[in-house]
Amino acid sequence: MAKAPERSTARGALDRLVRGTDPWVAVGDFLDDWRHADPEERPRLMADPIEVPTNLEHLRWASLLAAAVDWLCWQDGLPRPAWVYRAEWILEEPWFLYPGWRLRAWQLMETPAPLKMRNIFSGDRIFQRV
Repeated sequence: MAKAPERSTARGALDRLVRGTDPWVAVGDFLDDWRHADPEERPRLMADPIEVPTNLEHLRWASLLAAAVDWLCWQDGLPRPAWVYRAEWILEEPWFLYPGWRLRAWQLMETPAPLKMRNIFSGDRIFQRV
């Protein structure tokens, strides 16, 4: 019998990112693996809390991962792990993923609530993957 593939967890995604993996690849792998996992396997992908990085850039991505877990749990009707509500995931300064003033209004209006709550602005397609 074939072994099930090893899925990327939220914690594993941050660990990879900190070790130098492109952040979009690490987060994208987590999102893809979540969507390809059987529904009963998904709680395991978010069970281990992610550590709070000391580096601002890593903290931003950790906050985005916390928002992703919050969003995915809401979509799937799963209870959210307590670690996603840590105050450390609320960024002190707004982080706009798309630079430029012309895109700010769109990002402010369309960003999903779990990201806005953490002071991250991205528009409405951040968690969509094709």
